[in-house]
Amino acid sequence: MHPLDNPIWFALTGLHAPFAEVQGPLRSYPEAVAPFSAFQDSEALEDALASRSRPVVFFRPSIVPAPPGWTLRQQGEVVQMTLQSAEHLTPPSPNVTPLVAADAAEVQDLVALTRPGPFGARTMELGAYFGVREEGRLVALVGERLRLDGYVEVSAVCTHPEARGRGLAGGLVSHLSRRALGEGVIPFLHVMASNGPARRVYERVGFAERARLGLSVWVRET
Repeated sequence: MHPLDNPIWFALTGLHAPFAEVQGPLRSYPEAVAPFSAFQDSEALEDALASRSRPVVFFRPSIVPAPPGWTLRQQGEVVQMTLQSAEHLTPPSPNVTPLVAADAAEVQDLVALTRPGPFGARTMELGAYFGVREEGRLVALVGERLRLDGYVEVSAVCTHPEARGRGLAGGLVSHLSRRALGEGVIPFLHVMASNGPARRVYERVGFAERARLGLSVWVRET
């Protein structure tokens, strides 16, 4: 299996192993960090879930049916995209600045407004974050999420509604991607197949579809 076919597993058994919560064959991020879990071998998975109460979220090559006692609450098709060269990235911008722990409240506010995807109180611990400020206000950001050997995920791409249409998202994705390529790491990202506008932003800066994955969300039956 290619690592990007099961990226959460290869992150939690590799560079993100310090974050991993282990339940038999299941690996999960702490709930405050990310909602994601993964497995490689489904044997004994049902037993591992016996003491689990919070939802289970997978990215895998296909939708994963829920085991007894659980319901497949949500499913969807995710486009996984990778970037191989900096040829189409936008030029570096002096307006991009690092975001640190002191910026967490502003980051949470922008994420809550724009809803780019799952984002918890500790998500910023997963990697580097960058943003753009205008008149002191954070109006756009991007960050790193999954990290596995040779790859880093570009995530949390969001722009305040009042600042859209000016290329801020493409500029931030380019900034983080250029940084990754400079480290010898391939940037990748996930976008819902139904989100055409976001896919076009990523395609303009050189990302190309690598695979389609199934998003599966299990919740315990009550």
